[in-house]
Amino acid sequence: MFKAGDKVRVLDDDQKGEIIRTHKNRITILNEFGFEETYNSTELIPDKGFEVETVIPETDEKKTETAKSKEVSESKEIDLHIGQLTDSYSNLTNFEMLQIQLDTVKEEMELAISQRRRKLIFIHGHGSGKLKEEMMKLLKKYRNIEIYDASFRKYKGGATCVEFKRF
Repeated sequence: MFKAGDKVRVLDDDQKGEIIRTHKNRITILNEFGFEETYNSTELIPDKGFEVETVIPETDEKKTETAKSKEVSESKEIDLHIGQLTDSYSNLTNFEMLQIQLDTVKEEMELAISQRRRKLIFIHGHGSGKLKEEMMKLLKKYRNIEIYDASFRKYKGGATCVEFKRF
């Protein structure tokens, strides 16, 4: 669907850029500020270069909605289920699948730090608990973060939240 050179926008975030490489359903873009960012293909849409001809002044209600949406864009959900990270995993060993998942955690952490995100939510599911265990070992290597279980109501105990402390 996407190829190098395509202009794209990120769903649920105020980011856009040009695709510089693709690997399965993972797409790396060069954003408008010169940083590389990697997303799942489902998080991107083609940028058709929309232009606004008439500007309608915002009401207070619209300003409140905009402020809320910017606040939401400071956090990001990452689904670590292997089917979300790679198109073909039937021939992968459990170790290889775990490595893909942990590499994704590391990539998303580095990306979040560079983007100065406030929060990441890693959806790992329940399973045997091996992914969560290994993910926690990896996350504990980072400084200035707080790690806790994400909303039980929303994720049923299958997600971990990482909050970045700001000084």
